[in-house]
Amino acid sequence: MTLKRLLYALVLFLLVGQVNAQDKTVTGKVTDATGNAVGNASVVEKGSNSGTSTNAEGAFTLRVPANATTLIISSIGFTSQEITIGSGPVDV
Repeated sequence: MTLKRLLYALVLFLLVGQVNAQDKTVTGKVTDATGNAVGNASVVEKGSNSGTSTNAEGAFTLRVPANATTLIISSIGFTSQEITIGSGPVDV
């Protein structure tokens, strides 16, 4: 029975490793048109509930699926924008 449990644990570990390998980490900084950091901006993967907020310096880190292509950036007083992941600097 112990060997069977060990085998199940090994299979589960390998499956979890596969799921984590399919994610990527996106980092960035949200700024306004003048280059000032936008703190507490919302950064959400389009089509999901996966998101985060920027810190006081406008920086964020978000883990998304490897096939994610777009982030939605929004903050009070600014127009929301859809940003293509990997497209380079974009002001809100």
